[in-house]
Amino acid sequence: MKKLKRLFSPNSTSPATDSDNKGQKHVENFLNVPGLDNSSLPHEINSKDNPPLSPTTRHNEADEFIQRAIQYHEANELEKATYYFKLAAEKDSPLGLFLYGIALRHGWGCNPNPKLAVRYLQKAAESAVTDLHTSMSANPSFARHELVLAIYELGICFRHGWGVPKNKQTAVYYFEIAANLGDPDAQNELGSCLERGEGVKKDMKKAAKYFRMAAAQGAGILGNSWIYKKKYDEDE
Repeated sequence: MKKLKRLFSPNSTSPATDSDNKGQKHVENFLNVPGLDNSSLPHEINSKDNPPLSPTTRHNEADEFIQRAIQYHEANELEKATYYFKLAAEKDSPLGLFLYGIALRHGWGCNPNPKLAVRYLQKAAESAVTDLHTSMSANPSFARHELVLAIYELGICFRHGWGVPKNKQTAVYYFEIAANLGDPDAQNELGSCLERGEGVKKDMKKAAKYFRMAAAQGAGILGNSWIYKKKYDEDE
């Protein structure tokens, strides 16, 4: 899975851009979107009577579970990998929540559950926002990247109707936030939507802008040379 590999790449977090501020403005309210479920996750309900762990202990345990899960995933032992993704998710690790959500969506070593997968992706984004606003994250840039990935994948869910009603307008909303925060896959998705007028008014100039942003990060699309025509240059 490209996203899983890119998440652990040393250069997985793109440098800040002028568009980041535009994306950041929407981060606080990105969950206030029709179609999302704000009910508690199963482990949140089951853990109400258990004494809470310290943030440091919780994050350390989650990191250990994730490392085991990645090893099993790379060995194609998906059932074991998903078991440890689930354990990490139960520690409210943004990365654990994200990876378990993806596993549920695609049925990696478990029965597919797209609806519950959306809840875990949503919770991953919520937890990443919390980490960014507190001292809980030892690596703010990585927490930011976790947030961007979760937002992008929520867009994918709405675009395809995976676990939520299909809604191209909502998909574009999420793609634009992630794109403006620097995610190249989101930039390409948003560019495609703008090029075709899917979920948003057709705008070739704006499409070219986002395709160029993705290409600048090495994620250009073959045959997209049209985006460099002078008429699509941004106004000075």
